[in-house]
Amino acid sequence: MSLVEPDSDLRSRVLARIEAKPDEVWTPGDFADLGGRAAVDKTLQRLVAAQELRRIDRGLYDRPRTNILTGRATVPDYRAVIRAVTRRDNARVVIDGMTAANDLGLTTAVPARIEVLVDARLKPIKLGSQEIHFKYAAPSRLYWADRPGMRVVQALHWLQDVLTQDSERKRIEKTLRRLLSDPKHGEAIREDLRAGLSAVPIWMQEFLRQLLNPGAGLEGKP
Repeated sequence: MSLVEPDSDLRSRVLARIEAKPDEVWTPGDFADLGGRAAVDKTLQRLVAAQELRRIDRGLYDRPRTNILTGRATVPDYRAVIRAVTRRDNARVVIDGMTAANDLGLTTAVPARIEVLVDARLKPIKLGSQEIHFKYAAPSRLYWADRPGMRVVQALHWLQDVLTQDSERKRIEKTLRRLLSDPKHGEAIREDLRAGLSAVPIWMQEFLRQLLNPGAGLEGKP
């Protein structure tokens, strides 16, 4: 009877977890239930050496993939990197307005410099032509950290000037109504925005109140 080597077993379980979410970015802590920290670190190092994993930054790993058209390695998704950083450092983060607007489909502008407010002192992370900059912030500036409504609030801060244009305001309203009507995430975002309404500027309160009002068309088609 042959016994499976402990290192081999840990390696296969780590890879199985990664394959279940191939677009995610991982930290050693994500595998704490599979083995001790030293064993996990050693396994990750060996997978990097074998080019089965890519080391993005200190304690950040992903599954390297190749772009079919260019033949070059794909760049990690900055959103997955930010999520992994929050887990790695037990940090609270709030992303910048352009990034939030892009995530929500409110702009096609892709930020080259992604700024993140965070309650830890972290070095920038380079991702191809993009760079994530972490700006240390006081707890008072992190009210929306890790909250469902965070991206909506940050995006509206960035879009404040274009909201004065009637066509743009209607476009933004339509997109946000669709988001708030989403059967999976909409309710959590709506309730979070209602709970935090007093924490946003007056102009944003007025804009959001129209969207959160049951009579504003949320239940119908956007």
